Amino acid sequence: MGTEGYSPSVLRKAVRQAAQAASFQEASADLRTLAELAISPAHLQRLSERVGREWQPARDREVQRYQHQKLPRSYAEPPAVAVVMLDGGRYQTRADGAGRGVTDPAWKEVKVACCLTYTAAKYATDPQPEPPSKFVDREQVARLARELQSSRGHTAGTAAQPAAPAAAPRRPRRRRKRPSRRLVRTVVATTLDNEAFGWQVAAEVHRRVLDQAKQKACLGDGSHAIWSLYAMHLLPSGFIAILDFLHLLVHLYAAAGAAAGKGSEAAWNGYVAWVKRAWAGRVVALLGELGTVQKRLGLAPEGAKEDDPRRIIAETIG
Repeated sequence: MGTEGYSPSVLRKAVRQAAQAASFQEASADLRTLAELAISPAHLQRLSERVGREWQPARDREVQRYQHQKLPRSYAEPPAVAVVMLDGGRYQTRADGAGRGVTDPAWKEVKVACCLTYTAAKYATDPQPEPPSKFVDREQVARLARELQSSRGHTAGTAAQPAAPAAAPRRPRRRRKRPSRRLVRTVVATTLDNEAFGWQVAAEVHRRVLDQAKQKACLGDGSHAIWSLYAMHLLPSGFIAILDFLHLLVHLYAAAGAAAGKGSEAAWNGYVAWVKRAWAGRVVALLGELGTVQKRLGLAPEGAKEDDPRRIIAETIG
């Protein structure tokens, strides 16, 4: 039993549920109902913070050992397929030790890396040569674009969205057979700067032998911070950089409206053609067509508004 009177198994359940739930109060109720554990929200918070304080120096020691080339591998054999997904998000903070209530609220950034392994799958031809149907469904694309723009506070394509037709009845979702099966997932996250985050990701990739996988990919949203981390820590090991398709979709959707006029059939048809080229990997052809539009519209002047078609096309090319 630990210092609080809990076995390691009970402590693991408590801390895991505290991380999964939306609040300590909700986690406390979950544990009472699902595991018959009576732990108050305040005590659950203290447990979680204590374990977090113990994990942090352990993580930092791993990074230091990796930097000195002394971090051991946790697996004898590399996986067939390894994927590292990188992203950043926002969270709200308040002043520490200020008592109840919210004092000095602020927004800060959290950086997250999802490290996954998969079984291998090989095909003689592309198993999905066409983009998923939702990426060429006018109603769903409009909704996806709105959701991603609002979640990131980005409005570059808002005014250029082609009008969607009246909502059609939703089709039942079909479960698609995936080409490979996920095996192990670990997560690295921090509120430190990008340099520190990069070393944490590199240490985890080394520990799990992901750098020696037969097939390796890094998924990111296109930000400079993510690709600089990739170039320093993952590119040397042969990871292939893959742009998160949803972020590209939003830019292509906005660019089609900027090129052909918002709400027009030409804008929608242009988007469908571009998204299919992107899905098929015809990047050179896609950039060539966007470049032609840019020549026709001209370059965006300094200080152009976010909904200026010239700025939208420039950002899409970027």
